[in-house]
Amino acid sequence: MTTPNIRYYARLEDCTGNRKTPKYVITAQAGYYPPMDEIVSRDGKIYMYLQVSKDSGSKKDNAPAMKLQAKNSLNFTGLKDYFVNGRLSGFAYGYPLAVKTYSSKQKPNPFFAYKDDGFLFIVHQDQAAATEPEKMKPSCIELVVLEGAKVLISSFCKMLQMGGFDEALAALRKQAKQVDAL
Repeated sequence: MTTPNIRYYARLEDCTGNRKTPKYVITAQAGYYPPMDEIVSRDGKIYMYLQVSKDSGSKKDNAPAMKLQAKNSLNFTGLKDYFVNGRLSGFAYGYPLAVKTYSSKQKPNPFFAYKDDGFLFIVHQDQAAATEPEKMKPSCIELVVLEGAKVLISSFCKMLQMGGFDEALAALRKQAKQVDAL
């Protein structure tokens, strides 16, 4: 299997504070992914919320249990295989929303032109946390955007788990630039 072009890498750090819903901010990035420019907040940063999917477990849909939501309630992606056999896997995959508009207000989807891309996630947890809920909440999430990889993204996630992206990830982490304000 040929590895697709890596468009973008981002490191999302927990910045939840006292909130109930886990919140993450991009603290480092490598490469460029144009639709990310559309989800920058007023303070110049990109935030995402880790939420339970409303549709998870429904018979009509094979919705993942968790999702990342960005600015203006845009569902960035569902996190497929986030849980495997009821346990956190440490890895997940997803892909952009494939419709031109979203929400009842018909907001333009900035990721529509990139709907064939695939997302890989490495989910890090704080094993030294005092309570189980704190251990369950990711301390950091790494995002890798693969160009045109939607169709094979679950296979690429397995490849990631088996070390197939280790060299590329090491290079991306090394070249990632800290983000103060985008």
